[in-house]
Amino acid sequence: MTKTPALPLFSDQVQDFLAALSRKLLANTQAKAYPDLMDYAFWLRAASLKRMGRRYPQRDRKLGRGVSFHVAPSNVPMAFALSFTAGLLAGNSCVVRLSEKSFPQADILLETIKDTLVESGSMKPYLCFIRYPHDEAVTAALSAICDVRLIWGGDQTIQAIRKAPLPPRAIELAFADRYSLAVIDAGEYLKMDAEKVAEKFYLDTYYIDQNACSSPRLVCWLGEEAAQARARFWAKLSKLVHRDYELAPIQAIDKLTAFCRAAAKGDVKLHKEDNLIFRVELERLEPEVMEFKEGGGFFFEYAMRDIEELLPMLEKPCQTLCCVGIEPEKLRGMVIRSGVRGGDRVVLVGETNKLTLMWDGFDLCESMSRYVNVGGEE
Repeated sequence: MTKTPALPLFSDQVQDFLAALSRKLLANTQAKAYPDLMDYAFWLRAASLKRMGRRYPQRDRKLGRGVSFHVAPSNVPMAFALSFTAGLLAGNSCVVRLSEKSFPQADILLETIKDTLVESGSMKPYLCFIRYPHDEAVTAALSAICDVRLIWGGDQTIQAIRKAPLPPRAIELAFADRYSLAVIDAGEYLKMDAEKVAEKFYLDTYYIDQNACSSPRLVCWLGEEAAQARARFWAKLSKLVHRDYELAPIQAIDKLTAFCRAAAKGDVKLHKEDNLIFRVELERLEPEVMEFKEGGGFFFEYAMRDIEELLPMLEKPCQTLCCVGIEPEKLRGMVIRSGVRGGDRVVLVGETNKLTLMWDGFDLCESMSRYVNVGGEE
């Protein structure tokens, strides 16, 4: 790979390969059982790739940096797919360290990639997927040959990987521990289709056990009709969770333990009918509550008088603001005006895990490519 030529940004070669991969996935009957895999396949359609490419009008002047080394997380099945896809579109060859934990949708994708590479032989030098236990020597060897390193994982994982030095001109993108929250305008929510909102919120949270940094763990209610809206929202979600979600016994214990720890630190109130939904009501918003990272339906909840009350929560660890009944532009304007360090994404409910080349405030393709300048060109 160190001798494999870099490719232009959004090269035809890469787009043709990814579009072929998309067609195979969309025709795969097994893949249809996994919404996140189907979302990925749909995202890779030829028309979608062309639309994404138009965001880079000077892409004919940009080139990949070389070898990209991707360290995938162990708790989100399809995160590695976003990472290597962005690496390819940026023009790089990609070495991807996969989690030792196996996910069925990831296995289907890997088999489909293998089949597609048989037909698209020119892309074989650009992809390498490997699994290995935590081994500093292997990580150091891969880091030593890369031009870009992407680390997806918790703060401890990032610190461990960073023990392996990079070449002097290599760059690194690290996607650390983050938290996300949902903001719901009660009055507007009551005008919406409550079942559709519940389905979208379920995909944002329960489908991946709230493991993704983009999954809301705090729900903030705005407006005088909050009590009525809350009752409807949680009742609709409860029906869906009872139908589709399977709670592991250890999750029930972990959620109760987390609530007890939160109660020991401040004024909180627990609302629950069973173990499937834990709602911990807060007296005030403090970023420290987001240190409790339980999944499987563990939510903090807060009723706001004014949207500006969110500002203390928008510190560096805050990633995504999920909107229900609020225009995303309104929240983006608040983030920019206030100059806070967090709040990198503002999306509608159902889109917190949406695939995008903009992640954690980085344009992945811009970051992993280089501009070839001519003279005094600006």
